[in-house]
Amino acid sequence: MLLREEEVDTTRQLAQFVTNQSYSDIPPDVRELAKYTIIDTLGCCIAAYTEAREECEWVVNLIKDLGGTPESSVFMNGFKTSAPFAALANGTMTHSIDFDDTHIGSISHFSASLVPTVFSLGERVGADGPRLLEAFVLGFEVGARVGRQMMPSHYKFWHPTSTFGTLASVAAASKILELDEGETEYALGLAADQAGGLRYCIDKGDYSKSLHPGFAAMKGAMLALLVKKGADGPKGILEYPTGFCNAFSETPGIEQIVSGLGEAFELTSNSLKAYPTILISHAAIQAVLELMEEHGVEDPDIVKISLRIPRTAKGQGQNYHPETPLAARLSIPFCVALAVADKKISLTQFSRERLGDPQITDLMKRIEIEEDGSLNEQYPETLASVVEMEVRGKDILRNQVIYPKGNMKNPMTEDDIIDKFRRLCSVSIKRERCEEILQRLLHLDKSDSVQGLFDSLRG
Repeated sequence: MLLREEEVDTTRQLAQFVTNQSYSDIPPDVRELAKYTIIDTLGCCIAAYTEAREECEWVVNLIKDLGGTPESSVFMNGFKTSAPFAALANGTMTHSIDFDDTHIGSISHFSASLVPTVFSLGERVGADGPRLLEAFVLGFEVGARVGRQMMPSHYKFWHPTSTFGTLASVAAASKILELDEGETEYALGLAADQAGGLRYCIDKGDYSKSLHPGFAAMKGAMLALLVKKGADGPKGILEYPTGFCNAFSETPGIEQIVSGLGEAFELTSNSLKAYPTILISHAAIQAVLELMEEHGVEDPDIVKISLRIPRTAKGQGQNYHPETPLAARLSIPFCVALAVADKKISLTQFSRERLGDPQITDLMKRIEIEEDGSLNEQYPETLASVVEMEVRGKDILRNQVIYPKGNMKNPMTEDDIIDKFRRLCSVSIKRERCEEILQRLLHLDKSDSVQGLFDSLRG
């Protein structure tokens, strides 16, 4: 039902929350979680610079050509540009290997746009570590709260990382720039008006998927800066009868977006990734690997693998003919076949050479996928999978993974995250520099100046 704009004031309440919340208002465990999420995100960006070099160079070289005031660092590439351009480059790089976190309630990769936003503007204004963490948490809260109440119908056409990510980024940018309540509402209104990004990229695995968090970060930074210059914008646009929520969702829960603001934080519902693949593949990968190890199964023994997965968007992740490494990471049958063939999943396995591997192609033919809505109803905060494996000379083997490694109910430990960062960082740079960056990040909450961190990341 379309709501009359006088019935709710969701946008204003979100703006008020972002403006009034301080670092001390955020629970210590949430602040710590934010720090480790940032560590995870930057590891993805650093590794992508090498593993997705071509895609990263496209955007980095464009921004070099465009120039810009040298105020914010482009990670890994050794130059500075304007804050919005740096956010675009860093956001695009971060998401290019699809190893960054996912907020289950909105199916959004918020950190891929939030970290570039708060770092680029934080460098511009000379922010300290707590200010970066504060903006990150509050931006995540805005994007996730709006996103959660617009699913699942939003996902029919739109890529939430782009749409909700733009709102998250502008909220974080507003906090970094110290906009007041009215200015923050203007910024949210402008971001909602500029949001977009189609789900085509998830089905096909093309470059637009990498660009989505990059442009979300750039728009967030640029629109907040525009308001800082004195610009106004639409007010109440989230709840407006023809505004953001009603336009992007069939049944938005607009009244629920601000329910319990500040009582619990959406970052605690976030999932980190144990595999560099689409999140809906993780439970299936883990279940298959467990079966193979437990029963000593080899590829030639397998007659068929049947997967039951949640219903998210019809056909999501079911591309049996991926044409790029990114498309392969987004393909459940490819990822499961790769896990069977190599008995593991790692970043370096997704190469162009493996796309035509006859073993992988043959294995994919033996994988069947069924979408099961009951899994959504039983386990709304995860993407569970049920696996049946028909093996020669054995009874049908069964396994299910409800909460794959990285889910908030089966979280990666701090040591897991640090180990992942070291592995990803070492893909692109020497161990000594990886340790320098890591130590600066581990002390981010106590840092009065983070310029050294920016310098290390730019390198």
